[in-house]
Amino acid sequence: MSKASEPRFVTTVIDADPRDGYWVQAVDVDGDGRLDLVASGLTNGEVVWYQNPGWQKRTIATLPKPVALEAADLTGDGRPDLVVCHDYGNCMFNCGPNDGKISWLRNPTADGLDGQWSRHFIADLLAAHRIRIGRFTTDEHLQLAALPVVGPQGGPAGVSAPVRVMVYDRPDDLHGDTSWTGKEVDSASLRTIHGVIVGRFPVESADGRDSMLLASAEGISWLACDDAGIWRQHRIGAGVPPRRSREFPDHEFGGSGNLAVGTIAGRPYAVIIAAEPFHGDTLAAYLRPPGELTLTTEWQRRELEVFPSPDGKHDAVAHHVVAADFDGDGDDEFLVALRGPAPAQGVLYLKLDASGEVLVRDLVTDGSAARIAVADFTGDGRLDFVTTSYDTVGYYEVEEPRIELHRNVFGAPSATPAPPGGDG
Repeated sequence: MSKASEPRFVTTVIDADPRDGYWVQAVDVDGDGRLDLVASGLTNGEVVWYQNPGWQKRTIATLPKPVALEAADLTGDGRPDLVVCHDYGNCMFNCGPNDGKISWLRNPTADGLDGQWSRHFIADLLAAHRIRIGRFTTDEHLQLAALPVVGPQGGPAGVSAPVRVMVYDRPDDLHGDTSWTGKEVDSASLRTIHGVIVGRFPVESADGRDSMLLASAEGISWLACDDAGIWRQHRIGAGVPPRRSREFPDHEFGGSGNLAVGTIAGRPYAVIIAAEPFHGDTLAAYLRPPGELTLTTEWQRRELEVFPSPDGKHDAVAHHVVAADFDGDGDDEFLVALRGPAPAQGVLYLKLDASGEVLVRDLVTDGSAARIAVADFTGDGRLDFVTTSYDTVGYYEVEEPRIELHRNVFGAPSATPAPPGGDG
């Protein structure tokens, strides 16, 4: 194996005063072939997009407590619309019966970049916290998977209760105010879901079917619908044992909190890097067993690192993980977003070999990072990434929140760079 490249990224500020910090995602909003950015946060509730190049900022909507975003062309006009879960409630420990809504926002940019985005109702779902679009039970039309972070009873009891995993079918009449038809996928076995990856993973079902990899209190799980229409779950790994949180001393968290899956040594889905547990301090690698490509075996877990608490009061939070081929050698590397405070802050770059040994470990940024968006933002054939600070009033705040572009200046350009994403 040749010597691994030393990662180098050049940082520029996209927004020095976003007034919020939680979500950022790469989306070609205006359909010009360049990846723009969509961002939001729970404090001020603005959903905005930044046009690439130049990063001009435009407001899409203002909603109470938007949490997660997803993008897909729902209307068929060639422009990605947005789905957002919002009205989240006070916090995960205090979600009430009326907290948790899902809406979609129609992209107006085909008629002008400054057009008004219209909002349309999808469903009520208490504590809806992650959403993903795919084709889970059929390859004929798009569906929406929605995953709360706590159980449907809400309040403190909901934190330790199983969540309601839902899948919604897109209606024929998108512009009506009726809710989308939803089906409960699981309501008995998964608690505190925080990370979700959707893809066409190796499944024993029809071609074109998407399934999910989940990080929850139960660890890493694969959730898929078979040809008989039955949803099946397989446990890949159990994560860490429950342990008491410094930030929430009345609660224990175990299992896994976020994940990304990558290709190494030519083996797709070779390794999962997980941040454990929920808002956790532990990084672990799950190695797929040799042999047949399948997710239905227990993977080997290897603990990579445990971050010490920065100050004895905060958990050293690894909040988000992504996988992508940044150096251009055909293998994936991993980025881990560290919320902070320092020194557990910034973006950690990891390159592993097929046995799970860490070849390169480098802190490539030093600001608070809540989430990471990966794409070739400059058009030079190399994958860059964007970070947003973790800045939420009443929970965790930073003095100078930023949205920043970290331009790749070391990787080998590719004529066919990977699509944006790679995250959970």
